[in-house]
Amino acid sequence: MRIICVSDNHGNTYYMEELLSIYQEEADEWIHCGDSELLETHPLWQNYRTVRGNMDIAEGFKTERVEELEGDRFLIVHGHRHGVKRSYNELKTRALEENCQFAFYGHTHIPKVEEEDGIFFINPGSIAQPRDREIGTYLIMDLDKDNHQVSFIYYDRDHNEVKELTKSFNLTD
Repeated sequence: MRIICVSDNHGNTYYMEELLSIYQEEADEWIHCGDSELLETHPLWQNYRTVRGNMDIAEGFKTERVEELEGDRFLIVHGHRHGVKRSYNELKTRALEENCQFAFYGHTHIPKVEEEDGIFFINPGSIAQPRDREIGTYLIMDLDKDNHQVSFIYYDRDHNEVKELTKSFNLTD
């Protein structure tokens, strides 16, 4: 399963539309971790599953989502209500309550993936307004359940792999 994940585009739709045109045929799912600053009626939401961030004015977005895809459960939040700038404690609690192995979040504008107690905490960074680099980032997550592997491949918005961020993990049953 291949998931494309972005966050914090802050009104810029160009890169999200470009990702759709590039990965349309090979992506199984599209995740957006909030702060889009777009209305609920925007055509991008026909593809991306999104949540409400602290800068979003659209009332129709959920503050968190739990999605089940091919038997795996995914928690999607923006992160501002879960204290992600301090720790993963609140996000971890929600992931455990919802029986999710993968917790996607945004808000910090800093791309990273970490595993703690069997839960993967995944931030694609900001595609439009990065805080720790010059060029925004997005993430492709490849989940290969047959080989018990998950890969998190980061790209800058010019579609160059950011090798120092890319990680692969063995999954345990």
